[in-house]
Amino acid sequence: MEQVWKEWAHFWLGPLPAFQSSLSPVVITRQGEIVKEKVPLITSVQLGFLHATWIGQQLARTSLLKWYLAWSSAELGMKYDSPESAALIQRFIEAYGVDMSDVQGSPQDYRTLNAFFSRQLRPGARPIHEPGNASHAVQPTDARLMVFESVSEATTLWIKGEHFNLRSLCNNMWKAERLDGCSLVISRLAPQDYHRFHAPCDGSVRRVEHVSGTYYSVKPVAVKSPIDVYDCNKRSILELDSHQFGPVLYIAIAAVQVGSIQLSVESCDSVKKGQELGSFLYGGSTVITLFRRGAIKYDADLQHNSRERIETLVRMGTSLGIAQ
Repeated sequence: MEQVWKEWAHFWLGPLPAFQSSLSPVVITRQGEIVKEKVPLITSVQLGFLHATWIGQQLARTSLLKWYLAWSSAELGMKYDSPESAALIQRFIEAYGVDMSDVQGSPQDYRTLNAFFSRQLRPGARPIHEPGNASHAVQPTDARLMVFESVSEATTLWIKGEHFNLRSLCNNMWKAERLDGCSLVISRLAPQDYHRFHAPCDGSVRRVEHVSGTYYSVKPVAVKSPIDVYDCNKRSILELDSHQFGPVLYIAIAAVQVGSIQLSVESCDSVKKGQELGSFLYGGSTVITLFRRGAIKYDADLQHNSRERIETLVRMGTSLGIAQ
């Protein structure tokens, strides 16, 4: 059956460059190794059709499709919260190549697939870069990462949504003058990743807002299509106050098959870099972090890879950049 899908997909969608990238997105490690991301063929076909074809893009904008994405995400959430879903854990590990050496406990210790998906890691699995240096920010998640010095750079190189803008993304939590010229970090989590997200720097939680929305995919083929993905999806927004970096906006974005964003902090909480802020349940997802203009100098390798339009595979707690 998979071979039939493959032949059908290559015949109808193969000539489209966006479909080729959806088959197996390529990322680069910080050691310079090129890695192909594992994506099930059926997922590639669906995303290729929806975001790389004109008719698919028209369908993606309809209320019916948005309703279906919300409904299916909720249904999967309930399914993967059931005790019966524990039988799927080993299959999930094998399909996505999950590195179990970092995971706290064994697969048999998890009572549902969602419990495994939002798993904790063993102590010491993600050491925090320079824990005593508050001027050095760290990666907030295990992710495929892009950094951009400005929104104009991001929309030139990566984000192609027709109406994407930061005021909509942050639900008007920041005024235009604060958003003007700010830089952004896009941390995309794939299903196989550790799905808890953490503070990139020391600070305090000033405000928390939850924004309803749809559940588009956040894979590159979707982000680089005319569909507005980030600012249309369900998201939770945290405003952090940092002595070293100033105000920081932290946006946890749900995606297709992600039915829940769970926060571990609330307004007025103090946080240290590397501290857990929350988790996603089943599916892919993204965290976008906004720093005000000139607040941070990103690591050179992250900037170089982003300018080359390739995501960098990173681990939570590793270096992101330094305050300036």
